[in-house]
Amino acid sequence: MTEFELQQYLLREYPQENTRCEWKEFKNLKNSFCGDEKDDVISYVSAIANMEGGHLVIGVKDKSLEIVGTDISRLTFNGQPANPQSATFKLTEQCTYLSSEGLSIEEFVTDDTHKRVWIIHIPKHLPRRPVLAQV
Repeated sequence: MTEFELQQYLLREYPQENTRCEWKEFKNLKNSFCGDEKDDVISYVSAIANMEGGHLVIGVKDKSLEIVGTDISRLTFNGQPANPQSATFKLTEQCTYLSSEGLSIEEFVTDDTHKRVWIIHIPKHLPRRPVLAQV
């Protein structure tokens, strides 16, 4: 998929930011899974889960959905290079009461510009169990 095709897909599937969808640039994910309140992936996942569930699109500019890509080359979990599966595990580990059922990370890497975009699909919190981001 080219960058243009991915842009069109994102505009069609995730056309605007709202309570169920957030767009975040996070050019480098190295420090984005560390639990810094209101400024990392864990906090956004927790907040979206506590609403109605939804999606976090990483590697795009806020407001414009322009693809900037995200770098995971220096991101590791337990000493291993990051990938969507290990990042999903990290989210369930860091977000108390986050259900793994329905939680997934979809990865796209454009063929022409090699920009990486992650879409985190986040389930709604369990009844009477708000998701807590561990900081």
